[in-house]
Amino acid sequence: MTISPEIVLAIMAILGIGVIGIIELIKRIFKTEGKATINFIIAGIVSLGSTAFYFYQAGDLTLWNVVLYGAIVFGEATGLYHVFRKA
Repeated sequence: MTISPEIVLAIMAILGIGVIGIIELIKRIFKTEGKATINFIIAGIVSLGSTAFYFYQAGDLTLWNVVLYGAIVFGEATGLYHVFRKA
């Protein structure tokens, strides 16, 4: 299975705010600055939720898609790794 960069970018821009924006908003609401474990949990939930929402809207919701793309979106959103080269 090939990973499509277009799908990853579409998920990252979900709801017009972006996954990173949603994560930052939730972190500010719950005042989790300096709490890395909680921040990673928040990022994971938002990443998987955004991925599931995207694939549900696209009519291609499968556990494999959510786990695979969710992990990639999580990595991109947290800055742990970048799968695709930034231009």
